[in-house]
Amino acid sequence: METNQPEPNTEANAFRDAIVPGKFVRIEYLTDLSEFIKTDALLKRHVEQDGIDYLELGNGERVPLDRVVSLSGKLSPNFPGYANYSCDC
Repeated sequence: METNQPEPNTEANAFRDAIVPGKFVRIEYLTDLSEFIKTDALLKRHVEQDGIDYLELGNGERVPLDRVVSLSGKLSPNFPGYANYSCDC
């Protein structure tokens, strides 16, 4: 018997599963000026403010979740294939 249920998006699930408060992570994201930032930081918490999801880092910086390219090596579903263009310098 066939079902019409969509297959779970495993990449999106892996990305969401990487959001673990209290964990030290490598985060890659784009700033408001489209600068690519790569840093290692403590993930303090996942918060929502004014309908926007943020990751709050240990240094107090808040990164909008829709600007996060990857988290602990898990690529965001918002940036498919972006890992091919990033430099691991």
